[in-house]
Amino acid sequence: MPLKSYDVIVAGVGSMGSAACYHLARRGVRVVGIEQFDLPHARGSHHGYSRMIRQSYYEHPDYVPLLRRSYELWDDLNGRSCGGSGGEKIFHRTGGLYLGPPDGAIVPGAAAAAREHGLSHELLGAREVEERFPAFCVEDQYIGFYEENAGFIVPELAVRAHADLACAHGAEIRTGEGIIDWRAEEGGVVVRTSRETVEAGHLLLTGGAWSGALLRELGAGLTVTRQVLAWLDPAGEHASQLLAPGVFPCWFIETTTPFGHYGFPMTSSGGRGFKIALHQPGLELVGADDPAVPVTEEEVGDLREILRRWIPIADGPLLTSCTCLYTNSPDGNFMLGPHPEYPGVTVAAGFSGHGFKFSPVVGEVLADFACAGSTTHEVGFLSWERLLRS
Repeated sequence: MPLKSYDVIVAGVGSMGSAACYHLARRGVRVVGIEQFDLPHARGSHHGYSRMIRQSYYEHPDYVPLLRRSYELWDDLNGRSCGGSGGEKIFHRTGGLYLGPPDGAIVPGAAAAAREHGLSHELLGAREVEERFPAFCVEDQYIGFYEENAGFIVPELAVRAHADLACAHGAEIRTGEGIIDWRAEEGGVVVRTSRETVEAGHLLLTGGAWSGALLRELGAGLTVTRQVLAWLDPAGEHASQLLAPGVFPCWFIETTTPFGHYGFPMTSSGGRGFKIALHQPGLELVGADDPAVPVTEEEVGDLREILRRWIPIADGPLLTSCTCLYTNSPDGNFMLGPHPEYPGVTVAAGFSGHGFKFSPVVGEVLADFACAGSTTHEVGFLSWERLLRS
């Protein structure tokens, strides 16, 4: 019996895989996305109701052109999906405030990226931050970097919108179906799933925390870490007003160089209060299939200590908490490009806790590689070569 055949198979329909399915389907490509869980789901990295998006990228200035394209694509997705039909918006511009020491990593790095790419921004002293955003208490030795164009994405809505639009353009997306293995053959790839075996001219590996298993012997040094998120209920109307969108920004505080704590204004997304989390890859290594470990009182207490120090008005009763998974590359930068051994395979992995905002442009890049073998986007700094040399 002949195998079911496609132009492209997408292994993993999460943040990057759903976007890739959409961009491929828009081009008339026969694409199937295969996802082991429901869509969306809370087992990986695209749940939690908010992901920050910003352009003044301290991690590496070469990300900025990709972010500019990503902003265009998020706006387009808003217009094509629920945002354009009266539903909840996917992309919210709220402004972004980053706090850190003048000799730290966050503020100097963001300022360097902004200067290099001509991005609008402001540098603020501690008292200027407090005057503009009265909910903050800023230590004298810290300075602020404010970016008006920053904001947040609702990840569950984004993944669902990319998948729905992909299907509307003819993509096939299959859920509850795991990938057992794959092999490259002359002229294409063969993928064995928990239901059947399929073939295609090209394979995109977008497995998130499961990427290490999909990459098999290549490994690439990927690690998976558990990250804690919590939502608190600030008491009183005054707190709600000071922490509301339009008054309070998305924020990041460099509490342990070069990492720190971050959060968002209070929103109606998920109805879950004031969100705070720690961005520090590598603290607690886990396996992608390990049972989720509940958030502990001690972990919530650590987050509360940050709020009491920096945003005391936000320290209210705990509403809920959860964990998500970071899939970390050895240097914290993405792994994006053709597989070093198999030309019919392209990989997007190792997004290291800061990749979601890039998902639409990553989807576009993956579609380029699958269709043409190259892309006009400047992604050479994210190629496999840097890791294989080390």
